[in-house]
Amino acid sequence: MGSLKDKILLKGIVLYARLGAEKEEREVRQKISLDVELSLNLEETAQKDDLEKTVDYEKVYNLIKERIEAKKYHLFEALAQDIAQEILKNFKIEEILVRVKKPQVKLAGPLDYAAVEIRRRR
Repeated sequence: MGSLKDKILLKGIVLYARLGAEKEEREVRQKISLDVELSLNLEETAQKDDLEKTVDYEKVYNLIKERIEAKKYHLFEALAQDIAQEILKNFKIEEILVRVKKPQVKLAGPLDYAAVEIRRRR
């Protein structure tokens, strides 16, 4: 039997979001990176080799891109939550993990990125 260990992964999606606590930050699109993990039962999909039995990850990608391009967010926690809710609402999945990385963070010292990771279930 399939289980929630079955996943569809979209890693390293690079988009430009209007994101930041300060108004000036939200006026200019900033580079972000997203990882999305969709948990669902893929047993029937694998057996039948049928796109209709799975989640079309191109549609997931397009939803993420459209959502990020259409909105402004103060926090990347809100961005991650918004993406998770929209995907749960529009696709037959049981659980989603959304990781949002913001590489260009102004802090007192160097770092690779700041990130938030959320997991939501039906």
